[in-house]
Order: sequence, then structure tokens, then C-alpha cells
Amino acid sequence: MKKLLILSILLTSNLYLFSQTHNCVTTIDYGNNKKRGNYAQINGIKMYYETYGDSTKQPLLLIHGNGGSVKSGRCQIEYFKDDYFVIIVDSRYQGKSGNGAEELTYKLMTNDYYKLLNHLNLNSVNIIGQSDGGIIGLLMAIEYPDKVNKLIAAAPNLRPDSTALHQWSLDKMNSDLKKVEEQINKGDNSNGTIRRKALITKMLKYPNIETEELKKINAPVLLVFGDSDYMPFEHIIEIYENIPKANLFIVPSAGHRAYRLEPEIFNLMAERFFNSPFKKPKAKDGY
Repeated sequence: MKKLLILSILLTSNLYLFSQTHNCVTTIDYGNNKKRGNYAQINGIKMYYETYGDSTKQPLLLIHGNGGSVKSGRCQIEYFKDDYFVIIVDSRYQGKSGNGAEELTYKLMTNDYYKLLNHLNLNSVNIIGQSDGGIIGLLMAIEYPDKVNKLIAAAPNLRPDSTALHQWSLDKMNSDLKKVEEQINKGDNSNGTIRRKALITKMLKYPNIETEELKKINAPVLLVFGDSDYMPFEHIIEIYENIPKANLFIVPSAGHRAYRLEPEIFNLMAERFFNSPFKKPKAKDGY
């Protein structure tokens, strides 16, 4: 059992510093569990999802990042399935879900998740979304507020430009897109290559979320970023300051996938956020 070492707590900024841990050990083949897997016909595609836990308990929706799948959230499923009804999905163009004929956008994916929740007769869910999943979580809270009880958005960005993403990240995406297009020009039209192009193109064109839209979010939101994430700190603060009920958690010595590489830290803070009434203490009030 790996031990979590709390190094310090900085209450005024709600930032926590922990020792590094790595991934979790699971015995279930998440993403390939025939006993828990199902398909739903959503927006013209077959959408694959798995559910875990007692369906009478608070629903928890897990939304993976770009290029991920159900398996990406295995550490969160393991941690939360005893206390929540966990739903985790392969987003379109990923995993076992279909592609569809429409342009791949975050708004389309958000509507996929909204309709899946309706299909499952679920309202007011807690959400953990990472990267693309964090963006979808924010859009869910903006466009379908009745569906969101509390949201943890890990490493989302509002725009696909150098004010929201480090230039090296944009350069890498453009380089990756060029390579994929070269493959296609050489005759590679495999499903994997087509998916790769759609996923990269989406990140280079979207999202386009205005800060005024963030101000409409009623649900409490915990924003989680690594201190070496894809986003400049200025953009992190921009998101934080424009969500009315937002807390901010920065994971030290962590990059973009803290929820997978630092699951003990991430899950501990997620549980704390879900189980506690929202508060945003102010130093001037004695906190």
C-alpha cells in the first residue's frame, strides 16, 4: 500500500502539496467488462458505457480525455464504485463507441452525454472530467445545468490558442495533424487514422467558451491542474475567477494527467469536494 504524504496545506489559496504516487492496481478489465458493459443508440452512433455500484446511490459520471476510453478512469472507478453509482463512457471517435457523420465538436459530445443521461434516467449527477472531459463537464454545467450537481474539471481550456495553451502544445498538435494527413494522402484510411485526425482537428478548432458563459454555472466546480500542465497559469486563473462557485487545486510535480498518475491525491480531493458543502473562505474573514 502506497502511503500518501501531505507536505503542506495552503488554506488561503486552496492549494495542496503531496508526494508523488503512480497509478492504481485493478483486477477488473475496465473497458472490456462484458458483465458491466452496454451500448446505447445516441445521436446516430452506438455509445459504449459501463456502470458500477449501486444504482440507487448518487450517480457519478466519469468523462475521459482526448484519445482515452473507459479504461482511462479505472483508478476513479475503483475508488468510488462502493459509494456511488459510477457511469463511464467511451466518447464518440474513441474506444468502442461509433464515430458518426457530423463534425466532431465538444458541443456535439456534450449533447451525447446529456442524451445518455436521459437514456439512463439520471438527473443531477456528479461529474469528473479530465482534459476533453473537463471541457465537456463545463459545457454540461453551462448548457444543461439541471444535470450537474457538482463538477470536477481537470485541466480544461476555453480556447485553442496561445492564451489558453502553451505554444509548444499547439505546435505539437499541428505537427501531429500534419503527420496524420500525410498518412491519409498515402492511402491510409483506416478507422484509427481517421479518428486520430478528427480528435486532433477538434483540439485545434475548439472549444470556444466565453468567460461570460462560465459565469452562468450554478454548480460548485473544483478545477484541478498540474503545475506543469498544458495551460499557462494566467488561463487557469481566468477560468477560476469566472466560475462563481469554484475551488482550485494545483497538483505539484504533475503534468496533464494527474488523475491517472496521481490517483491517490486526485481521488482524496475529489471525495473531499463531493462530500463537503461548498465553501470559498476569505482570508480577510479570519480563514
